[in-house]
Amino acid sequence: MQVDTNLSGAVRGRSSAVTQDFETFLKMLTTQIRNQDPLSPMEADQFASQLASFSMVEQQTLTNQRLKELSLELRSDGISSYAPFVGTQILHEGPFNFTGAAVLMEIRRELTDEDGLKLSIFSGDGIVVSETVLSDGQSQFNWDGTDGEGILVKPGLYSAEIRRVSDDAEVEATVVASGLVEEVRFGSADVEFILANGSIVTESSVVGVRLPE
Repeated sequence: MQVDTNLSGAVRGRSSAVTQDFETFLKMLTTQIRNQDPLSPMEADQFASQLASFSMVEQQTLTNQRLKELSLELRSDGISSYAPFVGTQILHEGPFNFTGAAVLMEIRRELTDEDGLKLSIFSGDGIVVSETVLSDGQSQFNWDGTDGEGILVKPGLYSAEIRRVSDDAEVEATVVASGLVEEVRFGSADVEFILANGSIVTESSVVGVRLPE
């Protein structure tokens, strides 16, 4: 990932502009004093007021410039810290994007239920498209993207839940999907991971990171 240097150049440009403006102001003020009416010279407090006003504006501009420089430095450090995620495999909660390739899912707790448990796959509009009975202690499931009749579902967003076979009640167990990170995007609210399967995962949804097999 590459840090955009345009902002840094702009900040330096504004710094130079502030210096030039101050020099211009002093030249104009000197010219004004030299050419003032001898019968009605500029009052000392008026001169001091103009100088103080420009000084305040200059200080505020320089303060804003430094804040932007600090923001740029922090952003650069943040980007560098996320660079190692590119090319790794992350496990994430929430919806996953099915593009035609099998999706590996993991169950984040040991499951034991005498009534039997199943993994239910839901489409984006909440319709069950696939249900598979799990064996005791099973913690992984590789969904090939087919529905209950063995037909390949359409590409799109899907989600998964663990439910009891007997009464279809949801069981408290988090199902996470995995995907390869191709890009890290810095949004306004949260860092986003762009996966090879097209999923966009926020940092708060990530529960694990591992090297690809």
